[in-house]
Amino acid sequence: MVDAVRAFQERDIVLSNGLKVHYYEWPGPRPNLVLLHPSSGYGRMWEATASALGSRFHVYALDQRGHGSSGRPDGDYSAEEYADDLHLFFRQVGLDKAIVAGQSLGGRVGQVFAAVYPPEIQGLGLVGGPHTSNFFPTTQEVIKVLGASHRMLESQTEFPSLDAALAYLRTARPRDQEGSLRHRLEHNYVSAAAGGVAARYDKVRVALGLAHMADDLRKYAARARCPVAILRGTHSSELTLEQAKEIAGCWKNAVVIDVEGDYALQMENPAGLAQALSSFAAQES
Repeated sequence: MVDAVRAFQERDIVLSNGLKVHYYEWPGPRPNLVLLHPSSGYGRMWEATASALGSRFHVYALDQRGHGSSGRPDGDYSAEEYADDLHLFFRQVGLDKAIVAGQSLGGRVGQVFAAVYPPEIQGLGLVGGPHTSNFFPTTQEVIKVLGASHRMLESQTEFPSLDAALAYLRTARPRDQEGSLRHRLEHNYVSAAAGGVAARYDKVRVALGLAHMADDLRKYAARARCPVAILRGTHSSELTLEQAKEIAGCWKNAVVIDVEGDYALQMENPAGLAQALSSFAAQES
């Protein structure tokens, strides 16, 4: 239970590659903690986690390219491209190093970032765990990935009213709690020019990014030097404990930490996730 909402600042910056990045910042002491949302997510979905952390960490949460109020330029929307964005974000806001934690897309970005920019990362948290398709890209897994990408490309993103959008979300995201759906509706949808509301992400860019869930990321795990925490939901429908332990062996220094919940732990159990992140940081400090 979060007792108080932690005050945050909301900002826009333009990176040296021309990308506009919208982000949220919760001031606090070091270490820095950078939180990265999943595909079709948004930076503010971490606010309950930031509040549950209390005064621990100086927290940043980004709207990544193609999402929220950030830019939607042409590109390949691979984890490598997102990781380069994150590196430029660090330089722009003056971060020398941080713990990076992300879910799904955010986790993929963190995995590449840890390998390519090792001086800038103190630890990596994979919220909900990594995708099995990035470590075991079998034909069956690739088919699942391409199916997810196609469903995003064909998904509805404009609605005549907030009620219609909420009804769609209840159908499209049956695992999400009602509070999570309403938070998403409030902060990931905007009024559309022609009336009604529209999602604050570019579904074409998101679909392109989802296709990269079939990319083999084992080579990046082998290069990473920082501590890694696989933050797996105790009743995860995405990753079994056995799979998590097997994937953890791809890193030199990885642990599996179970957190009560399924997958989107930052929405389902922000207090539990905050405790897991704090314990991980304390062990590695």
